[in-house]
Amino acid sequence: MIKNQIRLKLTVLGTVALLLGACSSAPIIESPSFKLGSQDGCATAKGDYAKNSNSFNNDKDYQNGWYAGRKSCNPSQSK
Repeated sequence: MIKNQIRLKLTVLGTVALLLGACSSAPIIESPSFKLGSQDGCATAKGDYAKNSNSFNNDKDYQNGWYAGRKSCNPSQSK
């Protein structure tokens, strides 16, 4: 009985570990509008303001990409 409980706990822990590992290693697929927003956000962070206002206001992927690009290219955040 105790061996079965230990075996069950190990199986559950192993399954959880596999699921968490699979989630963290999954590739991130970026949409074309996210990539464009990221490029514009990066250009903005480097001092060349670029933003498609229509896309920024109406396309969440572009907006998220713009913020991500601005953050990743911000010279004050580089070490």
